[in-house]
Order: sequence, then structure tokens, then C-alpha cells
Amino acid sequence: MHFSSIELYNYGIYKGKHVISLANQEGAKNVTLVGGMNGRGKTTILDSVFLCLYGRKSTEYITGKKEAYNKLLKDHINKSADDKSTHIKLTMEMDDDEGTIITITRAWNMNGKKIDTSLLVEKNGIEDSYLSENWEYYVEELIPFGIAKFFFFDNEKISQIADDDAFDKIKDSIKSVMGVTTIESLCAHIEKIRKEKNANLKKSGSNLLTKESEELSQSIEDAETKIRNLYAQKAALVPELAKLNDKLEQTEQAFWKKGGNLGLNHDDIIRDQHALKEQAASLKEEAITLASNPAVPLCLCKSLTISAYNKICSEENARAKKYSLPVVSTLYDSLLKKFQGEFSETSDSYKLLATIIEQQLDELKQEAQSDNSGSLTPLAKTLVEKFVSEDSLALRQKSSTIVVESKKVLTALQQLEVHLSSSAEKNDTIKLLNEIKDLQSQKTQLESDINKCEDQIRSAQYGKEQLERQLNKVLLKIAADADTSDDNVRIIEYSTMTLEIMQEFVHRLQAQKVNQLEKNITSCFEFLAQKQAIITSISIDSETLDITLKDYNGGVLLKDQLSAGEKQMFAISILWGLALSSGYKLPVIIDTPMARLDSAHRSNFINKYLPNASSQVIVLSTDEEINGKYLENIREYVNTSYTLVYDEVEKCSSIQRGYFGGTV
Repeated sequence: MHFSSIELYNYGIYKGKHVISLANQEGAKNVTLVGGMNGRGKTTILDSVFLCLYGRKSTEYITGKKEAYNKLLKDHINKSADDKSTHIKLTMEMDDDEGTIITITRAWNMNGKKIDTSLLVEKNGIEDSYLSENWEYYVEELIPFGIAKFFFFDNEKISQIADDDAFDKIKDSIKSVMGVTTIESLCAHIEKIRKEKNANLKKSGSNLLTKESEELSQSIEDAETKIRNLYAQKAALVPELAKLNDKLEQTEQAFWKKGGNLGLNHDDIIRDQHALKEQAASLKEEAITLASNPAVPLCLCKSLTISAYNKICSEENARAKKYSLPVVSTLYDSLLKKFQGEFSETSDSYKLLATIIEQQLDELKQEAQSDNSGSLTPLAKTLVEKFVSEDSLALRQKSSTIVVESKKVLTALQQLEVHLSSSAEKNDTIKLLNEIKDLQSQKTQLESDINKCEDQIRSAQYGKEQLERQLNKVLLKIAADADTSDDNVRIIEYSTMTLEIMQEFVHRLQAQKVNQLEKNITSCFEFLAQKQAIITSISIDSETLDITLKDYNGGVLLKDQLSAGEKQMFAISILWGLALSSGYKLPVIIDTPMARLDSAHRSNFINKYLPNASSQVIVLSTDEEINGKYLENIREYVNTSYTLVYDEVEKCSSIQRGYFGGTV
């Protein structure tokens, strides 16, 4: 299914009626781009979808805390509206053969101090009273609330998934995808019924079995209380750890601002400074020695030296030809005389040979007439040749090395001088270092306490399961000893067997589904992340649903080893993997798409995730997120664009076509 439109009337920051028309994928164009500055109503659009679909159930998701539903509705009535009535209308088209169109209109208005609410569901433009009355059940079949969070999300909020070391926030979502949440809800209802029937049956059972069942029931309640207390204890420790991490980070920053280890290693820095100065002096001596080399001046005019050398070689060649000219002339004359004995002077062969010899002699005479003013001794010539072919290159390389090393030494000296001239006090540095060590010790203790709570929770849950199995056996014995015609007996017997089967079914279901979920999340991360990403695979415990990250060597990765960008991409990969595993084909709505992403991960998010996330992707972005090259990259996927424009006078936003004054 996909959304056709979202209509807001006097909702939140939007005064009057505003409509966002939406399209499903047309070719490769699957993105609707909605731009708006912070505080202009982007998140309001996302919240409106949840509120329209789920009503009261969406309260905690929207506000982030448990809050009265009526208060949420009252807070979302536009303050400048002429009337105090508000509605959200969401239209969606099903993927069935008929192309069924369903429209949900959730409306409310102030009636004195009360709020009147109504829900209207239309099917193909006609009111459907059955759907209106039973919408909360129907929507769970259409888009289960536990699944919707994988498709409609605030990219800034999902960072909490990656920041949560135990992944507790995502475990309920994993259960929703697997269908475990529904089974657990069913088991809770069956257990409630069984307790009621067991209370009716206790009078007819044997005293011994009845007493045993009561003791087991009490033990189970105690175990549940213990588990709740452990969860509460852990929940109290987690924010303490977050505060401690913040304080540790601030203290470390103060430590480095004060000079960090420099304040502790002042004597070592002085020794390093002396060593660098000695190295600089040595390099200076090398430079002076090199400059005194007789060949160095020639390096400054190497091209002129080569030119002079080539001219001298040319002149020596001319002298050699001049000295050889009489000999060559005599040889040519002798050759002509011998040829004359064989051929007459009038023959073509003789004339041709005579012409060739005359040309050769003329060329030799011209070359021999060069100015022979320059000459070199053999030793000088050898030295020049060695300079041109070897010495000049060696001197050049040596001088470059000295210059480069001198710059490095000078830079290092300047850095040390800056550190030494800073206002860092050794006593302050030691004090901060001791504070850091103390905070790290507290952090280690808190992490140990949290891990201890988790171990105790797992142990208590296992103990509770064992007690429940014992209780099941006792209840079956009580039922066997009681009057078999009693409905209470029959209900207890079958409900007990059902609970045992459901518990085993949950274990098997999780074991079966976990493997595919692992593969989906891993493949999503590999697709989105950089090639050099530190995470290579993930594993999910089929019992506890704990997520473990693995590196190239198969070792366990800690969250602290991930960059902010990798954490964000991993969180997105979890949601995407869960969405794929859910089997639902739904629109994707993303608020604050580029939260905490660096440039490399932003490019991957734009070019890889958005085109493939769904056939309909609605992106709610600021002008600093999708702009410049990112806007150019996404342009080919955009089918519609809107901008949220704020009116300073009315203190309200309106929805207008185009993206920040332009077209996409």
C-alpha cells in the first residue's frame, strides 16, 4: 500500500487546511522531498501520521513519555485558528486487485474544557461504519504499530538504538517482527483466565496440591517482582552512566586544554627540544659542507653547463674532420682513378660516383670549417661528463633531503615551543588526570553493575520459567483429581497445555527467524556503509535477543569503537533489516535524514538507502541536510517536492510546492 495524501487542518503549527499530495514510485522516482527549517513543522507531519493511524496508542511515541491523550490533542490544536476544531486526514491506496482506497479522518475540537473526538473511515469514498468502529483492530492487521516504527521514523531519535549498549530499545521491535509480541499477549490473556478458573477450583482440590500451587504462584509473583525491580535498578543506572560519560568527556577536554600529558612530561619535552636543536645544527653543517662542493655552483646553471659541453664536443668533432680531410681526399682520388680504369669518364656510372664523392667532400669541408676556439683536456671532459650524468642528480637529491628534514625539525621545534609556552600548570594537569582516573573507575563500576543486573534478570527469568513449568504440572494434577465434568477443570487443563505449547513455539520461532534477521541487517549495513567499515557481521541471541557486533577477525566489537556515522548507519540498517524481515511493503517516512552522518555516509544514504528503501519515500529535511551535491544526487529520484514556509506575523507554517524556492 501507499499514501495518496496527508491533509492537516488547524493541526499544530499549521493554520487552516494544508494538503500534501503523494505519489507511488513512477519509474525510478520514489521520493517526495519536504523541506523546512527547524521548528517549521517537519516532525509535526510525521507525528500526524502516527496520530491519525493509531490514536491513543501513539501518545508515548509522539511525546516520548506517558501523557494523557486529551492533553496531546489539546496541545496540537493550532493556537491562531479561528475555530478550535482540528482534523488529520490520511488517504492510502491498497495493493489489492481492486485498488481499494481507504481514508481515515481523525477529528477533535474543544467543547468548553472537554475535547470531543471522532474517527471516520471511508472505503472508496463511502463511509464504512464497521471499519470506523473497529479501526484499532483493523490497523493492526494493516500496519501493526510495532512494525510502523521501522517505516516511519525520526533519524535523530533512532541514534538511541546504536547508543544503547544492550539494545533493549530494539528487542520489543524484534519480537514484533517475529510475531512473538502477539503470542506473548495471547499467553497473558490465557494466564489471566487460568488464574480465575484455578481460584474457583481450589476448594475442590486436595489440600496438599492446592497449597503447593499457591506456593508456586506466590514464588512466580515474587520472581516477577524481582525482575521488575532489577529492570528498575538497571533503568536507574543507565542515565547515571550517561551523565558520567558526559562528565568524563568534559574532564578529558579540560585536561587536554591544560596541556594534557605535556604538563606531566615537561622534562621529557625539554630533552626532545635539545635533541631537535642538535639535529638542526647537524643539518646546517651538512648544508654548509654541501655548499662548499666545487660542483654546486654548476648546479645553479646546469643547462648552461650542458650547452657548453655539447658545443665543445661539437667543436672537437669538427677538428677531427678537419685533420682527416687530406687523408679522405687522397682516398677518394685513388678510388676515382681505379674506377676510371674500369669505366670511361663519359659513362653514367663514373659520373654518378664522381658526383657522390664530390658531395661528400663538400660536406666534410663545411663541417671542418667550424670555430675551434674551445677545447677541454681529457680529464676536464671526463669531470664534466660525470657532473652531467651523476653528480648534479646526487647533489640535487642531497640538498632536497636536507631541506625537507630541516623543515620537519623546525616544525617540531615550533610545536614544542608552543606547548612549553602554554599556560599549563603541572599541578592542575595532575589533578585533572586523577579526576579522569576516578571517573573511569566509576564508569567501570557502573558498567559492571549494569552487566550484573542483566545477568540477574536472565537468571530470574529462567527461574520464573522453571516455576511456571512446575505450576503447570501441579495444576494438571489438581485438574485430574477434580470432577472432570467441571468446566473449570477443562479450561485449566487446556489452557495449561496451550501455554506450554506457546512457550515452546516462541523459542522455536525466535530460533528460526533470528538467522534471517541477522542476514538482513548485515547485508543492509554492508550495502550502506563504507568498504572499510569496521563491522563485518552481527549475531542475535535467539533466547535473549542480544545483538553482538563482529569485526574482520570475528571478534566482538564494542560500541565505543564505532564512529558516530557508523552508529547511525548501523541503526538505519537495523530498521531496514527489520522492515525487510517483517514482510510488509509500506511507505517510508524519514524525519531529519542526515542526523549525525558525515559526508561519506551522507552520500551512501542518499545514493543507496533512499532509492531502495521503499516504492514511496517521504523525506523531511532541513536546507542544511539535503542541499548542494546531495540535492543533485537525489534529484533523479524525486517525483514531488514541498517547502514548509513560516509566516512570522501569523506564527504559522504553510505547505507550498517546490524545494526552498526551486524546483526538483
